[in-house]
Formats: sequence, C-alpha cells, structure tokens
Amino acid sequence: MSVSAKVLIQDESPDIHAFLLKLILSRGYKAGFAKDGTEIIAMLSNDQYDVVLTNVEYKGLNPDQHMQLKLSSVFIIYINDSSNQNQDMDLKADLYLSKYFLTSELWQELENHSNIDCNRVNC
Repeated sequence: MSVSAKVLIQDESPDIHAFLLKLILSRGYKAGFAKDGTEIIAMLSNDQYDVVLTNVEYKGLNPDQHMQLKLSSVFIIYINDSSNQNQDMDLKADLYLSKYFLTSELWQELENHSNIDCNRVNC
C-alpha cells in the first residue's frame, strides 16, 4: 500500500463520517464512504480499497457477501463503542479500536499495515 492508499469509511453518524473523512484525507490517503455493510461490499467490488474503517457489524449481509469480504485482501478496522472486542461477530476485524481512539493509534496501525514511508506523509 502506498501513500495513495484508499480507505473506505463507514459510520452511521454524519459527524463521525465527516471527521474521519477529513482526518484520512489530511494524511494523504484517498477515501470513499459507504452507508452500510451492503454498500461496503458493492464498493469493494467496484473499486480497489486497501482498508475498511467501519463500525458496522455486518449483520445485514447475506452468506455470499460475508464470504466475499472474508476472502478479500482488505484490512478491516472496526470501531466499537467500548474497548471490548465483540467476539460474536460473524466477520472478525483485523483491528479493533474503541470509539474514542487516539488518532495516533489509527496512524500507527495504518502505517504498520501499509509500510508507508512517514517522511512522505508528514508523520
């Protein structure tokens, strides 16, 4: 993944969505927005994303959609309302962040995952 990596953002709250979008774009990433789990699947099918940043639990997805997401190479970051991981989710995330995470946590994980050269994105 490079500086032009694409992050797909999903959150029901317009304020959170706007905040995450501004945050991601400010670091040199490209970003898109999905309104729910079904739209995440559609957007992953139509465009190449490297990371999905979401708070959706994917309960509305059918079995084929679950399998499609599980088999994709996308890195899934799940933002939950508490620091407890929801181990009962059908689809496990690659990383769990609590709702009130530090932006440094997100940058660290994106950089660890993507091997981004911090000098190119003003880390």
